[in-house]
Amino acid sequence: MRDETRRIERFCKTTRWFHWTFVVPFLALAASGFALALRDALGLGEPAVRALVRAHEGAALFWLLAPPLVLLSGDTKRTLADLFEPLRVTKDDLRWLALQPLAALGRAELPPAGKLNGGQKLNALSMGGLALGLALTGAWLWLRPAALVPFLVHLALFAAWAPAFAGHFYLAVLNPGTRPALSAMLTGEVPLAWARHHHALWVARELGEPVAAGPRHASAGRPLVTAALADEQV
Repeated sequence: MRDETRRIERFCKTTRWFHWTFVVPFLALAASGFALALRDALGLGEPAVRALVRAHEGAALFWLLAPPLVLLSGDTKRTLADLFEPLRVTKDDLRWLALQPLAALGRAELPPAGKLNGGQKLNALSMGGLALGLALTGAWLWLRPAALVPFLVHLALFAAWAPAFAGHFYLAVLNPGTRPALSAMLTGEVPLAWARHHHALWVARELGEPVAAGPRHASAGRPLVTAALADEQV
């Protein structure tokens, strides 16, 4: 069967459910929190504000409880491996990040990526850090609703999260070159040809294939995939 018609499993069901039980309530938190921050500009009355506060608190509880329950009730080992993948930063991830601006202009070749490329790892780490900060300041505000410092930090973290989410949404939903990745969080699978192009190291490991020669390093003259596999052993 040709690569164009084949698909490969990228994420198991537990990882997908963990993702959506994290994302959906987080978006509900963002929407309700945004409305609360602009309550005066929106002309919201006291009943509407109270309803929004209850919705915000309910979404927060679901966001804190549902993902761990999903993690413990399914394929915990595979999902933990996916969650810890962003922490495994390799030399090729750093090269990927450094070369990305030139690659976007067509002036450089990106090194092959594993299950996540350098940009995805950076995004996951930054989003995780922002989420942790929002959770801590949110809990502080829950205990002390009138506290000014956690409110300002909470607002600043939300302001930092918004453009990061916009970029993630663009790449996952709108950009044709990266849009196939979204199917991994819906069906668990992605087109094999797309995976070979964007995550060559991961595909080679998953299928137990010989490492195919690809574009070469200008200096070393070694295939990119071979060099990256060697680097990962360091």
